[in-house]
Amino acid sequence: MRHEPAAPRYRAETDGPVHHLTVANARGEAMGYLWANDEDDAAGWCLRPAGDRAGFGEGLEWSTKLAAAKARGLVPTAALAELARGSDPRCVSHVVPGSLSAAPSLAALTELARVVTEADDRRLLAQLDRRNADAWRELREALAGLTDEDRDVRWSEGGQRSDGTRQMSHPIHSERLRRLVGALASVGAVTPAYLWQDNPPPAVPAGGRLGPADAVRAATAVVRGERFGDGTIAQAAGNGLLDAVAESLCAWYEAVTGGPEAAS
Repeated sequence: MRHEPAAPRYRAETDGPVHHLTVANARGEAMGYLWANDEDDAAGWCLRPAGDRAGFGEGLEWSTKLAAAKARGLVPTAALAELARGSDPRCVSHVVPGSLSAAPSLAALTELARVVTEADDRRLLAQLDRRNADAWRELREALAGLTDEDRDVRWSEGGQRSDGTRQMSHPIHSERLRRLVGALASVGAVTPAYLWQDNPPPAVPAGGRLGPADAVRAATAVVRGERFGDGTIAQAAGNGLLDAVAESLCAWYEAVTGGPEAAS
C-alpha cells in the first residue's frame, strides 16, 4: 500500500521569543493565543486554561488554518498576519484587532495564558443556579449537618479475594458527605465550563476562605476528579477544602439574593 507523505507543519516548540495574537469569542473573552517564531519555523495554538471548553475546538480550527498556511509556504509570522486579516468577528472565535504582541518565550506566553480575568470569574458564577432555592437550602443544611466523622473518610479493605480476584480499596463516603457533594452539583458548582484538568489542583487557601468563582473551580475539580481517581473527595473533606467551598458558595448566594429566604 502506498502511503502519502505527511502534510508539512510548523514546529510545535521553540526556545526563542514569539509573536502572538489574541483570539476571542463573540463576547470578547480571550480563548487562546496564536503564536509564531520564524527562526525555528514554529507556530501553534496556546489554550487559555482559565477560559471555556470552546477553546479546544476553536484551537483545532486555528491549527488547521496554520497547517494550510504552512502548505502554501508562508513563514510563521506571515501566517499570523494572514489569519489576522481574514478574521471575522461574527465567527465563534476571531483574532482581536491590534492584539499582535511579543513574549520572550513560549513558556512566558503559556504563563500569560494562565492568568485569570474578571470575565473568567463571571462566566463561572453564571453557571450557578441562583433561582433554585431548594438546592441552595439543601447545600446549606448539608454543610451544617457534616460531622468530623464524615470528614474522616474511611477506605474499604483491598487485596486478594477468595475467588482469586483482586479487590481495589476505595473510599466509603457517608450519606451526609454524599448529600453535600450532590448539593454542590445541584446548585451548578460542578460545571464543564471550568477546564479542571488543565489547571493546577485546588488547595485550601490561607485563612480557609475562597472567593465564589474559586469555589466553583474547586468544586468542579474535586467532584469530577473523583471519577478519574478515587480519593479527591476524601482529601477535600479531610483538609477543609470542601467546607471552604460550601461556605463560600452559601455566602455568595445569600449576598446576591438578600438572604436564604429571599429567593424562596
